[in-house]
Amino acid sequence: MAKDKGNMPSHIIIFVEGDTDEVFFKALIEYYKQISSSPILPCSICNLKGVTRYSSKLLAKLKNEYIPEARNKRYCIKAICCSYDTDVFEVKNPLMVDWSFLAKSVKRLGIDGFIQIGVQSAIEDWILDDLENICGFLKIKSIPKSLKGNDGFSKLSDLYAKARRTYQKGYATKELISALDFGRIVKTRKEALAPLEETLEVTN
Repeated sequence: MAKDKGNMPSHIIIFVEGDTDEVFFKALIEYYKQISSSPILPCSICNLKGVTRYSSKLLAKLKNEYIPEARNKRYCIKAICCSYDTDVFEVKNPLMVDWSFLAKSVKRLGIDGFIQIGVQSAIEDWILDDLENICGFLKIKSIPKSLKGNDGFSKLSDLYAKARRTYQKGYATKELISALDFGRIVKTRKEALAPLEETLEVTN
């Protein structure tokens, strides 16, 4: 990046691992825009279509797309944020992505900020933080005290089954996610989201 970037507008890039996460984080950014007392920093959301692509695609995306675009449009990339479901790392391979190597490589490209957001254990768990509005969306009259399943996906699928519907991941979640109260989710996941809120300059 150019040495005179101190006078250039800042931009954030949020990398996500899948379609559901893309829908969720776009809605989250819209929520921050609405509640922040001052404008948040502009950001782009990039769906890598798989957590392993943090290793194989992220740096290439920055070098070939985002950094040239930033130069052309005269802004600097202040930070990148990497969102990922923690279940893959907990159950399968904790070393699937070398985050330390990525952070150093991103810094060598002239981007100082590197944030990780571990979505524990998967994005469905965060969606379930607003059980009340999910039930309203599904037209379930009483909120269940418990749901069957060992993970958020299974529990959300069980909830959908109670409404005689099938939960589908990906872009099909758009209507569900638009019905959520993100204030409730942000409050519940405050610790995980704090670095992103600080980087975006969300103010109360």
